[in-house]
Amino acid sequence: MRRRLVPPLCLSLILCICSGAAFAGAWPREEGTTFLSLGGNVALFDGATRPVHYDPTIYLEYGVTPRLTFGIDGYAADAGTAGSLFAWIRLPWRPERGGDVWAVSTGLGMTLLQDGYREATTRLGLHWGRGLETGWLAVDAQGQLGVTRLSHQAKVEGTWGRDLAPRWTGLIQAQTGYGLSGDIYAKIGGSFAWQAHETFELRLGLTRALTGDRGGGLTLESWWRF
Repeated sequence: MRRRLVPPLCLSLILCICSGAAFAGAWPREEGTTFLSLGGNVALFDGATRPVHYDPTIYLEYGVTPRLTFGIDGYAADAGTAGSLFAWIRLPWRPERGGDVWAVSTGLGMTLLQDGYREATTRLGLHWGRGLETGWLAVDAQGQLGVTRLSHQAKVEGTWGRDLAPRWTGLIQAQTGYGLSGDIYAKIGGSFAWQAHETFELRLGLTRALTGDRGGGLTLESWWRF
């Protein structure tokens, strides 16, 4: 993340090209502050259905204490046949060492399965980040396990963010994992974020599937801080 402002990626994910918001990242949210992101793909290319579709996402995090971050995230994917909604907490795993930041997260939520069944699901995440002179690097890994049908998913995504100008940031992101049907998927994307106001940024980018139908999408996302 940027040194002058701790970014939410986090997405994880933030995310972003994630199926599901991955803005989380390893950095804690400052106590008493909130970050909100809304977005998705607004146009599709080359018959994109899976693993890239419109994929609307919502991501919110709040700094409860200097160490404890609370969040809510949700998404829909695979042309609306999959999705989830989670509440979670994130804590530092160990003190920052040599510029590396680590954190763990755990959450509980609901997952929409392909037959329409909604299953209560647990989630565990491991997050790493490193601030750079002009940007940041982040890697987020998450695993999910359903409590009734034992459905399971996992993903790993990496983000490289770089400050390009006083109000412009560039991002390159990649994600791989396996979905509810056990299929392995991978995506890659690039985007630009424009800081319109100290509390608002707009991100525009392109996402391309490396597996499945190999389709692409034009991503539009808003970031709010208050």
